Amino acid sequence: MSITMPVSLRHSLRAVATVSALYAPGVALAADDAAAADQTIIVNGERVPVNPYVDPAAPYKVDRSASTRFTEPLADTPKSITVIPQQVIQDLGAQSFRDLVRTQPGITLGTGEGGNAFGDRIFIRGFDARNDVYIDGLRDPGVTSREVFAVEQIEIVKGPSSTFGGRGTTGGAVSLISKSPLPANLAKFEATGGTDATRRFTADINRKLADNVQVRINGLWHDADVAGRDYVWSRRWGVAASLAVQPTANLDINLDYYHLSTEGMADWGVPFDARSQRPFDVPRGNFYGVLGRDFLKGRADIGTGRLVWRASDNIKLSSRLRYGSNLNSYIASAPEGPVITNPDPAQWTVRANPKNRNATSQTWANVNDLTMDFDTGGLHHTLVVGTELTREAISNKPFAFASSETVGAIIVPAQIILQPIFNPNPNIPFTQFPTLSGARTDTEISTKAVYILDTIDIGDTLKLSGGLRYDDYTVRSTSFTAAGARTDLRNDSDFLNWNAGLVWKPVAPLSLYVSAATSSNPSGEQSDGSGISYGGLGPQTANLDPERNRSYEAGVKYQAGEGGHLLLTAAVFRTDKTNARLTDPLTGLQVLAGNQRVTGFEVGAQGNLTPRLSLFGGYTYLDAKVRPTVSPPQAGGVFPNIPKHSLAMLATWRVFDALTIGGQANYNSERFGGAAIAGSATLPAYWRFDATARVKLSGKAELQLNVLNLTNKTYYDAIYRSGTPFAYVAPGRSALLTLRYAL
Repeated sequence: MSITMPVSLRHSLRAVATVSALYAPGVALAADDAAAADQTIIVNGERVPVNPYVDPAAPYKVDRSASTRFTEPLADTPKSITVIPQQVIQDLGAQSFRDLVRTQPGITLGTGEGGNAFGDRIFIRGFDARNDVYIDGLRDPGVTSREVFAVEQIEIVKGPSSTFGGRGTTGGAVSLISKSPLPANLAKFEATGGTDATRRFTADINRKLADNVQVRINGLWHDADVAGRDYVWSRRWGVAASLAVQPTANLDINLDYYHLSTEGMADWGVPFDARSQRPFDVPRGNFYGVLGRDFLKGRADIGTGRLVWRASDNIKLSSRLRYGSNLNSYIASAPEGPVITNPDPAQWTVRANPKNRNATSQTWANVNDLTMDFDTGGLHHTLVVGTELTREAISNKPFAFASSETVGAIIVPAQIILQPIFNPNPNIPFTQFPTLSGARTDTEISTKAVYILDTIDIGDTLKLSGGLRYDDYTVRSTSFTAAGARTDLRNDSDFLNWNAGLVWKPVAPLSLYVSAATSSNPSGEQSDGSGISYGGLGPQTANLDPERNRSYEAGVKYQAGEGGHLLLTAAVFRTDKTNARLTDPLTGLQVLAGNQRVTGFEVGAQGNLTPRLSLFGGYTYLDAKVRPTVSPPQAGGVFPNIPKHSLAMLATWRVFDALTIGGQANYNSERFGGAAIAGSATLPAYWRFDATARVKLSGKAELQLNVLNLTNKTYYDAIYRSGTPFAYVAPGRSALLTLRYAL
């Protein structure tokens, strides 16, 4: 999985060993530091970092991105990048990608809707990023529910990033970095039990089969209910296997395979009260689905091959080839259209509207990077030249009796189910067997891209960086109705994006920077969208040029604390989209005339304030507005579902070598519902608090307790975009006890 940017490449095994050697002196100085010991293994008497990107003496602080396109340390990269390392994932008690992003400032969860898939929908700096998620630098298309059992770290790049990741990436991009083979034997096992029938087991086994052959296998089995929600559960299992071979001193080959199977009960939360413009005041556990009809199933299979050839000390070629397929299939009841006219509230009802998707996707991708270090006229260059070829094919075959939305039409379900608002009955009989409707939508996206990125060292204090990327993009959509009527749509676009940055280091620990970057949103880029309002391809947008985005940022990064093990960051930024797609109210046509702007600032801290006190988190302010336009007329307003203020801070204190305690505080200000512009429907602001404690039982065993949502606060992850919205209910209080054992 990749860090700061869409395009990331897992470092080679030999690179890990090189980094380990560089770290060795620092590790020796910190040999008594328990946190450092947790992040290392012993190889021939030396400590080798389990994660080569993390500061070995400060496991909350990541020093470098896993991406070959970010060639400088994060402290010297002119861009806001947040990297969540494995130790933070562990201390938060996170068991999914969704658990993690729920507590990250500047990132907002969104809803799966009738027109786009149920899964990990996120917004970064106000813009939809549901298809801007990458795994080890390669785009993971579609919207699925992702796990973290095989993740080394998660990298979040902020601001337009098309130079690094291609289409989209307007608010930023997220890359999940996989665990890679290590040059030593390692075996770790975890068993978690807790409230809400939680049972979770993971294994992480690494073996050095020969001096030039290593293998690593991660496994998962998970079964749990959702805290505070009746009838909602999730079950999943997965395996990730990776083989690393070094046939020669200059050649590394990695082969890896990832599988995840998920199933559970789909949940779309609680209905809205039009009188208060807030969720109905109902018990948090109220479930408005239909147990005999609703379900959620997913599957992911991803195989990746990577070759790294070091032609010399200054020239390296890396090539990655991937094939991936996944399934996202569900029927989920949306609690919509409350009827509250009866004088007896016990008779008030809401429709359990079945939204559904039954989509498979296949992806082929090839990315090649050539990295060169050289000097010209006293200037040092780190140049990356690359190509990218991808093909994504998505086929959605909806179910017959539950199609509430299809392209170009609204279909009323054959069986309308009403639920009492205050006392829903999920056991309402439903005997229809899920059958395919005969309708189908096939979407194919192909991309050909070339790019060049250069970082120039001007003396010891200045770094100038810049890049260009050209994309040739084609999306085709073919839709069939149940009666066989066919609709063909196509959009061909090409777009050139750039980035530029300047870093000034007046003293070694301090970096001051300014940067600018662009991104492009072509029509139909959201491969899960079934219509233009969801980012899919439609007749109104098939001939439109891409939306264009530009961002400016200025910031400071300072490595503070004892030994520089705490990275403090601050940035101000502005992103403009001056040709957003919108509907002309006079003609009904889609035109590129919208104007959107996000301005804001953020501060962050990652690492050790003292050898015993670790911090991870920050604060983000977002002023995200749709600006008024005259032709065609459009009123201004704030972005829907985006809080103006968001804060999260995790702090852990190592009381003594065997005991670490800590907690996280998380705050989001109020959010508003709506489609393109926020309406009056509101989700209230909230504080959430978590607590954690780790106890070392021996040199090999550790016990960890997590209490999540300590005060059992009722709050909401997201709000649906329609005029009759509903709200996702966030989990209530839960307690998890984890035993870790390392051989």
